[in-house]
Amino acid sequence: MIRFVIPAYNERENIPRLLADLGPVARELGARVIFVDDGSSDGTAEAIAEHGDGLHLAIVRHSVNRGLGTAINSGLRAALGESSDGDAVVTLEADNTSDLKDLPRMLELFGQGHDVVLASVYAPGGRILGVAPWRLAASRSVSNAFRVAGGLREIHTLSSLYRVYRAGTLRRAAETYGYLLVREPGFAANVELLLKLYNAGASVAEVPTVNDWSRRLGASKMSLRPTVLAYGRLMAAHLVGRIQPPPISPLGSEEWGQRGEVHTSPPLHAVAGGR
Repeated sequence: MIRFVIPAYNERENIPRLLADLGPVARELGARVIFVDDGSSDGTAEAIAEHGDGLHLAIVRHSVNRGLGTAINSGLRAALGESSDGDAVVTLEADNTSDLKDLPRMLELFGQGHDVVLASVYAPGGRILGVAPWRLAASRSVSNAFRVAGGLREIHTLSSLYRVYRAGTLRRAAETYGYLLVREPGFAANVELLLKLYNAGASVAEVPTVNDWSRRLGASKMSLRPTVLAYGRLMAAHLVGRIQPPPISPLGSEEWGQRGEVHTSPPLHAVAGGR
């Protein structure tokens, strides 16, 4: 089975288009859709309920905004709590910049045995449209630095959220690293998780993608200074070996799914009120 995990913070404007595009894909695949509403104040959860009719839907709620990394951690916990090891967990952007036309190829590579398949804007054939040049240069610099330092030279984009994960690979990593599989609360979490899975032996592949920022509404949620500091912190941790797999943690996979609030909806109206 496939489970989509979608972190969302104040994305009410983007939810109608996202679910209009994702709904037919999820229904065709028989997939579960898990949103993580990361303390939104604009009615994101209500928009999900309004536009998610007919989907096998769940919402994980954070009472306050905790950051992308924490939202990823919560969403993956929720997915693993109901997944078999061979299932696919697909993380998506909530702002419509993840191109669903790439998903069949990503799932094909997953089916060939890869544990993580990335949508890569820097792979040959990939592009980013509508992004300020300084942001593009910063993103590429981050990916290149971690490609060299982390031994992932064959992978061109390390910071993307749009990925397919093998549930069993995530579960084994969770058993190794403990409850906080992702420790960075912000945007550096995507690189952190990839490094941890790669260091634990995961097979990684990528598919070129076009990331079109003209499809998104609203301002970017990324703050430059905290993100730069987070990547510096992550690089330092990697260079001193703290990203390497530690001894088995006492907080194993049984901890996943026991923390945080999970609001499911069959029926859909059960989500609408939220908490």
